[in-house]
Amino acid sequence: MRLTIWLHEARRAGPAALLAPPAALLFAAAIAIFIRATDGSRDQAQTLLLAGLEAITPLAVAMVALTIVTRENCRELHLSLPTPHLATIGRRLGVLGAVTAVLCLAHTAAVAVAGYRTGPGGVASLLVWAAPTLWLAGFAALVATVTRSAVLASSAVALVWIGEQVWASVFVGSPLLRPLFLFFTSRVGDGPGWAANRVGLLAGGLLLLTVTAAVLSRPERLLSEEDA
Repeated sequence: MRLTIWLHEARRAGPAALLAPPAALLFAAAIAIFIRATDGSRDQAQTLLLAGLEAITPLAVAMVALTIVTRENCRELHLSLPTPHLATIGRRLGVLGAVTAVLCLAHTAAVAVAGYRTGPGGVASLLVWAAPTLWLAGFAALVATVTRSAVLASSAVALVWIGEQVWASVFVGSPLLRPLFLFFTSRVGDGPGWAANRVGLLAGGLLLLTVTAAVLSRPERLLSEEDA
């Protein structure tokens, strides 16, 4: 029964939940391969492979996450069902998270076998992609829940992502902003300050998801005047 529910939610999450993470990683890998095939430097290819994990995949996952939250229009029906709306959305986001985790682990392993480095080794390597993905997806889900607009939520996510790319030096140089910098590994490395940055992103991501869950758990928040 549980497996049936999860398979149903995987279908309801939409094709993007299954296709966006691999597409992001394959895009980065394809560019890295092209760079090497055209006599580009190994360092450039390695940077692209790292960016696939730390920058491109989190953006793709965040865009899918906000779509999952905003695409559900039958709110009145959900309020009449025994399964809370929060549980439904949570399972769909869980499917997205599981797919992302499996693919990022496979990508990291393949890159390591190929002789490239994408951050620290061991368990810490999980934080290269998990921390920025959790934070950006949590931010996307919260904005989507509050605004109920895919356009506004995607715009907010894009502004944050582009803003951190453009003003990377500002984020790195500020003690207040450094814990929120998504691209620390690819821009600075995994030396001093890396662990604190990853912990900050994880804590922030969990907080954003907690607030999102609190909003989704309020039935009166799910209905607008038009729904009522």
